[in-house]
Amino acid sequence: MTLAEQQAFRAEFRHTIPAGYSGVRHGLTALGIGLAFIALFLWALDAPLAWTDLAMIAVGIVGWNFVEWWVHARVLHQPRKNRIARALYQRHTHTHHRFFTRELARYEGTRDLKIVFFPVFALPATLLLSTPVAGLAWLATSANAALLLLATVAAMYILFEVMHFCAHMPDNAFVRHAPLIAMMRRHHIAHHEPSRMMRANMNFTFPLFDWLFGAVDTGPAAAEQPAE
Repeated sequence: MTLAEQQAFRAEFRHTIPAGYSGVRHGLTALGIGLAFIALFLWALDAPLAWTDLAMIAVGIVGWNFVEWWVHARVLHQPRKNRIARALYQRHTHTHHRFFTRELARYEGTRDLKIVFFPVFALPATLLLSTPVAGLAWLATSANAALLLLATVAAMYILFEVMHFCAHMPDNAFVRHAPLIAMMRRHHIAHHEPSRMMRANMNFTFPLFDWLFGAVDTGPAAAEQPAE
């Protein structure tokens, strides 16, 4: 895709965004929903907490990182027969990856956040899909373990959205120098290189499973873009 073709695609996509859409409202709503769920789960905890309860935080972080990798690699970048999976593939591979390439990786206004953030129902849906695992944690240990696992999933979802938002943010001193953000920004923009997007850099939050599966590729194409 040439730069002119990408700019034309961006203009075409922007015409599909509803007139009343606000990227700021979208992001704050998703954040508010996430924080509300975390507060609810933590409020429901019954002290004292056992070490097996607290261990669910680590389980949630590692589990999220694996699911994040698997969904990105096997659903968002592989067409499937399931209607929902096919729609996710279309939105991500054929829309998000055409709107953002390595050469033009930054959003140009808050309305562009429509193609950065997931819909606001994505977090409740993710928590719903996590309830069977939380139920197993409850049966194996305690209700506290299940609640901490769900709180961790909600927190990791927020982190995922924040990291993806920062990856496509216009260049500034903060995203260049904040340690984890700067690293994952380079990592993710390298993923937007067409030769890499189907095989490398699938993690958004931190590249644990990219590293374990030998899928890290941050060569010269991952270099930070100059300020625009």
